[in-house]
Amino acid sequence: MTTRNGKQRVLVVVPARYGSSRFPGKALADLGGRPLVVRVMENAARIPGVDRLVTATDDERICAAVTAAGFEAVMTGRHGTGTERVGEVAAADPADIVVNLQGDEPLLEPGAVTALLDHLRGHPETDIATCGHRFSGADTWRDPNAVKVVCGAGGRALYFSRAPIPGNFPGREPDGHTAALRHVGIYGFRRAALERFLAMEQGVLEAREGLEQLRALEAGMTISVVEIDAAPVGVDTPQDLARVRRILEAGD
Repeated sequence: MTTRNGKQRVLVVVPARYGSSRFPGKALADLGGRPLVVRVMENAARIPGVDRLVTATDDERICAAVTAAGFEAVMTGRHGTGTERVGEVAAADPADIVVNLQGDEPLLEPGAVTALLDHLRGHPETDIATCGHRFSGADTWRDPNAVKVVCGAGGRALYFSRAPIPGNFPGREPDGHTAALRHVGIYGFRRAALERFLAMEQGVLEAREGLEQLRALEAGMTISVVEIDAAPVGVDTPQDLARVRRILEAGD
């Protein structure tokens, strides 16, 4: 719903679930006296130009924690992915741009989301915008848990992979990590792009790599990668949570 002054309505959704294979209940894990998901919402509230910020969850405990902290939470149905959960909220909101902000990134700089929004506003040919940053070395590049993306002109994503891409022609220096970015899993969707994405079946490449964004590339959608300086520590495991606690304590 573009307003009379031409401003596009922005909806930011934080999908959060209680179950996690590596860290059950992490959304409610204590982080400096507040649940992780609340920390994420507090950080997201610093993003300028957002018309609505909401947590989307199918767990009443998460919903209660978020609302008790003064933020909006919506109970959704059960979904297989966070994007589907975001889509349920977006279906009832007239937003022009929908941001899927991960519920385990409490230290993400609001400027990264601002960069996504600026890119979408300035590049009408882009369906989806996401972020990436340079690899500090080859070790992380080889890690299958670190998702790689290679880009073409203007930052257009060519492919995402868990494998160390791009490969090297035999005899050349093994410096592929310098030609790739590490993907940071936040997404800005144009409304029509999100609706189209959710209407599609899972693609072959998505199924093999376990990367949802490949569904969009297989279908010919345009994903732009906005380069940021670095990604903060996300919370995938209890060990990650301990690292984030130390970072927050050091900043107090």
